[in-house]
Amino acid sequence: MRRVAAALLLVVLAIPAAAGADCKVHRGEAVVLYSTTDDPSVFLWDSRLRLRDYNAASFDEAQALLPHAVLVAPGTHASVVSCVPKFVVSPMFSEPDDAVGVLIVSGPQHGLTRWVLGSDVRQFH
Repeated sequence: MRRVAAALLLVVLAIPAAAGADCKVHRGEAVVLYSTTDDPSVFLWDSRLRLRDYNAASFDEAQALLPHAVLVAPGTHASVVSCVPKFVVSPMFSEPDDAVGVLIVSGPQHGLTRWVLGSDVRQFH
């Protein structure tokens, strides 16, 4: 399992994702995952494309994508691996959101590398 996680981390690091100035977080930053106050748990997606597709999908399409996500508790600690600015567009957002690649560093999903919405990432001080 550790080999798979390490291989996935290398793949994510090799992806030419712009960790540009437009992103609110940058590679190596310690962050805490926390969604909205109504539902603070966070979905971790196995690809940034599925993250984007889920947020733009109809209810039925979104339900079909859920097997590709893991739900983590609010307050889960992570490290930023990559960020793609304004990658996720949704009718629910007033403007596009970032796709942030994270490595989970606490909790049961420790060592997992996945993608989350930029709005679900809080800087950890």
